Amino acid sequence: MSESVSTLPVREVMTKEPMAVHRDMTIGELVILFDHHDYNGFPVVDEEGVLAGIVTKLDLLNLLRPDATFEVPDLASISDLPVNRIMRHGIITVEPDDVIAIVADLMVETRLRSIPVVQRHSGKPVLVGIVSRNDLLRRFLTEARAEPHQR
Repeated sequence: MSESVSTLPVREVMTKEPMAVHRDMTIGELVILFDHHDYNGFPVVDEEGVLAGIVTKLDLLNLLRPDATFEVPDLASISDLPVNRIMRHGIITVEPDDVIAIVADLMVETRLRSIPVVQRHSGKPVLVGIVSRNDLLRRFLTEARAEPHQR
């Protein structure tokens, strides 16, 4: 990335006010959201917008795996479970003033497709955005097209 792009703050490329789910939402409702939106995952927040975790399509697929006795779970009973049963805790986050180079490095090292952006309010991580691989690449391509080609 050019220096101008890599030093931009995350706030310049993140999706502000991303769609999030609540931990008490059912997995059945979550499946419907995944069907309606082309997202890989959703941040999970509490009533105050504090980030509690993340839930991805991979987390849903994990539910469908057979157990040690090769029993496949009953889909009806799974759909009634709350999201907090499958969401991931302790997730990697960034803040709006972090630079894009840090986010790109995190994505490469962890293979994450998106990273929640939080603002700390009284020590609590309030979700303010999400930054995806596409957000970073889109900005990089915009900058690359704007710069004259040098050979």
